[in-house]
Amino acid sequence: MMLGFVLTTISQTSTVTRRASDKIGAFQSARAAFDLMTQRLSQATLNSYWDYQYDSSGNPTKYLRKSELHFLVGQAGTSPLAGNTGTGQAIYFQAPAGQTDTPTTLGGLENLLNAVGYFISYGNEDALPSPFPTAAAKYRYRLMEAIQPTEDLGVYDSTTGAAWATGVDTSAVPVAENIIYMAAWPRKALADDPAGTTLSSTYSYDSRLNATSNPQPETANQMPPVVQITLVAIDEASAARICTGANPPSTITNAFNGLFTTSSKTQFDQDIVTLEGRLGAANINYRIFTAMVPIRESKMQ
Repeated sequence: MMLGFVLTTISQTSTVTRRASDKIGAFQSARAAFDLMTQRLSQATLNSYWDYQYDSSGNPTKYLRKSELHFLVGQAGTSPLAGNTGTGQAIYFQAPAGQTDTPTTLGGLENLLNAVGYFISYGNEDALPSPFPTAAAKYRYRLMEAIQPTEDLGVYDSTTGAAWATGVDTSAVPVAENIIYMAAWPRKALADDPAGTTLSSTYSYDSRLNATSNPQPETANQMPPVVQITLVAIDEASAARICTGANPPSTITNAFNGLFTTSSKTQFDQDIVTLEGRLGAANINYRIFTAMVPIRESKMQ
């Protein structure tokens, strides 16, 4: 009897320890990706300047804030933004990431400008090249990072629209698995905007929107002072149980149904509580990471 009791205790302790270790490992990866993303986002730049707008005859008609760069937040999966619908927002910007296609000649220039994008994609992992054998399908949610090399920057092709973003996605690679949702909320400083609705009430932002209007909106060719980033991660055990097919699992899509559509502090807090209840009811182990990321080069007052 004593031996049976000891073996049972050891087995239970081992199971609890293994689960805790798996959970820590899974969320450590999510934390590392979260830190990488927020650090990169804080370096976003727009290089705004003031200049005249000219008519077809070359006569100045307006004096406007301008920029050749673009800061964009919108619903993932909505053209031209990548990602899966229902996984939150995709965010695109330019930052000095130092990525180049010609490292032998430009590799020493660490502040080369690149277009950067983050979004969440659901699907199978990329197959290994030959001669590796074909692996079993592994469908997962993945946080994707896309960094377009300096030589391929398409943001300069036009000062309107966001078609350039599709060129960024070709360089996307996963930086973390089992990130099921990303909420990107452009905001002013908390002291000036306690409700969080001055810049965006729909988790969206477009620095080119109405940029040639007179007067210009506050957001025209300007970056928000702060972006609130929230990532929702689940552990591998939960993902393996529910991510079994080519389509996003209804367990996850239903958990976010109706949430994070209107951005205000009260509504955000309420949505978080609702989400936690839904994930808990589905027996999904999760963790939510949230940070206020200051955009250092923002000049918005």
